[in-house]
Amino acid sequence: MRPATLLFRVAVTGPSMEPTVRDGDWLLVRQLRRAPRVGELVVAVDPREPERLLVKRVSAVDGDQVSVAGDQQERSTDSRHFGPLPASAVLGRPVLRYAPLQRAGLIR
Repeated sequence: MRPATLLFRVAVTGPSMEPTVRDGDWLLVRQLRRAPRVGELVVAVDPREPERLLVKRVSAVDGDQVSVAGDQQERSTDSRHFGPLPASAVLGRPVLRYAPLQRAGLIR
């Protein structure tokens, strides 16, 4: 499910990336046109359910494979459970939280 546009939006569900992003946040995501970097927040296709997207942090890059992890590891299903992702599964990088309004701002 690769977006056709440079920018797309995703809704965050679940607590695995708190406090960086929270359940109910809406993010504007910029399509990634380079290799993902360790420590970077990314949006990737869920290998278990390809119609679903994951918001996770890159924990390792090994050639064409990327491992992702949640910031709250005890509350996250990530590469520890489903293994590394192909780099092509990484779709983009969140750049802006636009909702809820009281939390709006750039994602770092």
